[in-house]
Amino acid sequence: MSGICSVCGKKEMLPYTCKFCGWTYCSEHRLPENHHCTGLEILKTQTKESGRIIYQPESSPVYQRSLGFPGLGQRGRSPYAIPVSRNYSLYIILICVAVFFLQNLIPAITGMFLLVPQLAAVRPWTLVTYMFLHGSGGHLFFNMLVLFFFGPTLERKIGTYKFLTVYFGAGLLSALGHMVFSGSPVLGASGAIYGIFACLAVLEPEIRVYVYFIPMKIVQALVLFALIDILMMGSNDMIAHAAHLSGLVFGLYMGLKLKKGISRSSW
Repeated sequence: MSGICSVCGKKEMLPYTCKFCGWTYCSEHRLPENHHCTGLEILKTQTKESGRIIYQPESSPVYQRSLGFPGLGQRGRSPYAIPVSRNYSLYIILICVAVFFLQNLIPAITGMFLLVPQLAAVRPWTLVTYMFLHGSGGHLFFNMLVLFFFGPTLERKIGTYKFLTVYFGAGLLSALGHMVFSGSPVLGASGAIYGIFACLAVLEPEIRVYVYFIPMKIVQALVLFALIDILMMGSNDMIAHAAHLSGLVFGLYMGLKLKKGISRSSW
C-alpha cells in the first residue's frame, strides 16, 4: 500500500494518516506540528473552550467542516462540494495565464479590466480584475514564478480561506495605495504577491530563498525588496512601487495577526 504526502507530494510505501485531519503524510510530515494540522487546532480550541478533552468522531459536523466539506467527511465528499483544502494558488496562476492569452487574442480586454485611478468610481470591478492582467510575458512569468514557489507554502500553513484573504486583501490595498500616489493605469498581480511573500516572511522567517542567486532568509529578502521600492518611488520607471509597498504592508499585518492567533492556540 502506498500514498502521496499531502505536504511535499512524496510517494510513501507506508503512509501515515493523521487522526486529527484525516490526510496522508510521509514520515517527515506525519506529526501534526510538521504539517500544520488544522484538525488539531480545532480540537485544541474545543478543549480550551469546554475545559475538557472532547472526542470528535469522523462523522460529526465539526470534523467535516474542518476538512472544508460541509455535510460530508473526507471519505464521503459530495461531487458538488468545493475542495477548499486544495491548492488555490495554482488556480490563480492558471487564471492569470488564461487571461493573458485572452489579452493577446482580444486586446480590448486589457482596456476594460485594468485599473485607471480616475475611472475607479465608475468601474469598481477593476479594483479586482487588474490583478489578473499582465503587461508582457516577462511580467506574467516572474509574478507567477514567485506565486508558484511561495503561494502553496503559505496556503498549507494558514488554510485556503485565510490565504485568499491575504491575496485579495493585499491586491485591494495595493490598488488604493497606487491611486494615492499615482494617476497612471496599473495592472498585474505584484501587489497581491507582495502580500503573500510578506505574510509568509512573518510566519516562517527562517525560510531560505535565492535573490539573484544569493542565498538569504526570506525576511531579509523582504527587507531588500521593500528598500528597493522605497528608493525607486517617483522614478517614473513604469513600476507601481507604491502598490508593491501597500501589498507588503497588508501581508505584514495579516502575518502578525495570524502569528498572534497561532501562539494563543498553542500549548
